[in-house]
Amino acid sequence: MAEKKEIQVEGATVPVYQYEEDGIIYYEFDTSKLGPPEPMVNALAVLSLIDSPNKRAVMINHKKPMGLFEKIEDKFDYQVEELEDGRYKIIFKLKE
Repeated sequence: MAEKKEIQVEGATVPVYQYEEDGIIYYEFDTSKLGPPEPMVNALAVLSLIDSPNKRAVMINHKKPMGLFEKIEDKFDYQVEELEDGRYKIIFKLKE
């Protein structure tokens, strides 16, 4: 597992961790304990870092952020995975 280091992201209110695996840079953050609008605010702050095909944002949230999906679907693809504890892991990448 790659070493995760905390980075500062303008506009984010939760810790954001950066790590690299197989040439892909990941920015991971957890908004599962926050209420609206904090998950979307943080997601949009982190998504602003995704400016090339080799970068991904990884969001952990307590539910599928449907409002966020509608807002970003023109620019980003995403995959959703339900975790064992009932939270969701969403991985975002630029559309090809």
